[in-house]
Amino acid sequence: MQKIPYDLILDIQRKVNIVDVISEYLPLEQKGKNYFAICPFHDDHNPSMSVSSEKQIYTCFVCGASGNVFNFVMNYEKISFGQAVSKVALKAGIKLDYDVKEINNKKEDKYNKYYKMFDTASKYYQNNIKSVYGKAAIDYLSKRHIDLNIIKEFEIGLSMNDNNIGKLLTNKGFLENELVDIGLCGKKDKFLYDIFRNRIMFPLYNLEGDVIGFSGRIYNGEDDSKYVNSKESVIFKKGKLLYNYHRALNYAREKRQIIVVEGFMDVIRLYSIGIKNVVASMGTAITKDHANLIKKLSKNVVLCFDGDKAGEKATISAIEALDKIGIDPKIIRLEDNLDPDDYIIKKGKDAFLTHLNNPISTVMFNLDINKSQTNFNDYNEISLYLKSVSKELEKIDDKIVYELTVKKIAKETGVDVETINGMVQNIPKTSIKVIDKRKTLSKDKYEKAEEYLVYYMLKSTDAILLYQNNVSYLSNKLLSIIAMQILEFYEKNKYINVTDFTLFLEDKTDLINEVLRIDDLALPDDVNIDALKDYIKTIDEGILKQEIEKLKIKIKEEANVAKKVALLEKLRVLKKKECK
Repeated sequence: MQKIPYDLILDIQRKVNIVDVISEYLPLEQKGKNYFAICPFHDDHNPSMSVSSEKQIYTCFVCGASGNVFNFVMNYEKISFGQAVSKVALKAGIKLDYDVKEINNKKEDKYNKYYKMFDTASKYYQNNIKSVYGKAAIDYLSKRHIDLNIIKEFEIGLSMNDNNIGKLLTNKGFLENELVDIGLCGKKDKFLYDIFRNRIMFPLYNLEGDVIGFSGRIYNGEDDSKYVNSKESVIFKKGKLLYNYHRALNYAREKRQIIVVEGFMDVIRLYSIGIKNVVASMGTAITKDHANLIKKLSKNVVLCFDGDKAGEKATISAIEALDKIGIDPKIIRLEDNLDPDDYIIKKGKDAFLTHLNNPISTVMFNLDINKSQTNFNDYNEISLYLKSVSKELEKIDDKIVYELTVKKIAKETGVDVETINGMVQNIPKTSIKVIDKRKTLSKDKYEKAEEYLVYYMLKSTDAILLYQNNVSYLSNKLLSIIAMQILEFYEKNKYINVTDFTLFLEDKTDLINEVLRIDDLALPDDVNIDALKDYIKTIDEGILKQEIEKLKIKIKEEANVAKKVALLEKLRVLKKKECK
């Protein structure tokens, strides 16, 4: 890949605002002159990531993740620095003439053959449904309100009853045992047969949009399993994937909301009515991996599972999984035990949109469940209900919502507001404070002197020149590397600026994080030459002290008398130097 010049990177950075870019990925809330968000780079529960419009950098006060606009895009989307620059350039209206498309390492070589198998199979199934043999399948889908545009978008195909997939793939050089292992074929008495026969085929995708499995549905009334699904394999793990993730990514950011349903047909149905910020867990419980993927899409999550008891149970489980990573989702519960697919077909788009525009909170969801399980003619059950309700009330942050909810409960139970309030131990939260939890280890004067000197090198050319002329190295290796990078930056640009310097460091995340940590030190903006010289003197003392300690260890370990005498003489010289 051709390296993008620093001047061009700088030009791109100056034509965008980091706040605008990050707000496309995360909901931001302004507090003072900075903006705050839930940090996507660790298991965050409160907004701990600060975004500075003034400095054009982001910093997490808990995990320490920090950088410029390109670093954010690079780390969030897990792409190269060059690819991140290209993406941000598009936002700035700049077209790059540099090839930033790098080798795709997301698939290990040993798995490439499996991706090729599924890609070939998917294209074959799509050709089948377009042929004369696909008319009955298309008619069936049409009756299910799935038109040709949706068929094309979701690459829906058709498997025939001819065992041609096995023949097609073996003719292309794939081995029979590989087809069996990956779940496209089965084998009995040395006969290779297709797993999917005479079914409408719905491809299942990984996070990048590669086909990694299928769900095949009967359509001609045969007495057989309604769906046949690919088995889990080395490339297909339901607990780590969300159906439609690759399509929903941009729509979720545009809408600043992600809708989570249970099945892929629910996703397709929502797509058919223009709702595209939706993913599915493919019928499995929401796992920790699912929750983290959902969080990357949006903090504003709406759960819309099936309307039956199983869907209610799945909703409870999903709330618990999301709560662990700091997400409080909204809930949609559909009446008549319907799933979103059947609900939209039977009741229409407008009825579903009414639900979507009026989701309930997790608190109200839990209250409704408790309410449905309570006999309000039994005082003991009312008492148990209120004890359970009090725990839910403690989760409400908004004072107005809290008071309205308490009044509603009081009306339902006949118990006065004061009594209910007396059962609630914690006062509703009114604000969230951002606390810097980054580790701050106690440092001696030598370590502090090195940090302080680098701090002023990031601000002052005087400090840079003093370092260049008087310091050979720093004992802290990371700071020493940063100091050398500062010298290189200054030699090329004849100025120093923290934000521009982080651009110069490109994808060196460890250096950037340390630079921004140093830049965040609470030191006076102005410093005189004498103070800088004092830092250098202290640094020299620290380095000398380290050399003496290392020499003492060598003397202790040296067995040769002549060599030990030479080392002792060297120690004497260093100690004399230390006393000056």
